[in-house]
Amino acid sequence: MSRRRLLAALLAALVVCPVVADDLVDVRAQAGARLFRAFLSADLDVDKKTVENNQLLILFFYVDDKNRATELAGHFLGQNKDGGTIRGLPLTVAYSSDATLGGFKSRVPAGIFLAQPPSEAARKAVIRYGIEHHVIVYSPFEGDVESGVLGGLSVEAQVRPYVNLSTLSASNISLKPLFFKVTKVFK
Repeated sequence: MSRRRLLAALLAALVVCPVVADDLVDVRAQAGARLFRAFLSADLDVDKKTVENNQLLILFFYVDDKNRATELAGHFLGQNKDGGTIRGLPLTVAYSSDATLGGFKSRVPAGIFLAQPPSEAARKAVIRYGIEHHVIVYSPFEGDVESGVLGGLSVEAQVRPYVNLSTLSASNISLKPLFFKVTKVFK
């Protein structure tokens, strides 16, 4: 009898664990979308990163699920029906699954949010684009900051910004000093 209960509990755990893991990734992504705004606000040169109509272009990069990117953009924008602003600059959102970001050579975004975990090659291409164009690349996914993504979130006793200092320096992006008082830094 106890073997059956143990087996039943083990099977139930195996069924529930993937759901819990997916929920955790989803919660990280939603929290990250809101925290991404703080990163962009901390960029000292964000006002120089506008596109037409003096707007900040925010790119949500996805692999194969544009609906997921759209949902996370909604969390990023929050209650702002018109997109809101960052430091008084209106926001506009775009979506792409092209890791070369070929459509963004002349219309450079102020920030890129990874809405889904990309392949290693795609992640490296987006990181390289961010460095070359001085763009904050942000990922809510565990391990991405350590892999070179400029920013993410650290989930410990509290959720806080997480910055890859090497990528930040290579990107030639300056963040407000006060931002670093609450930020975990990866060197």
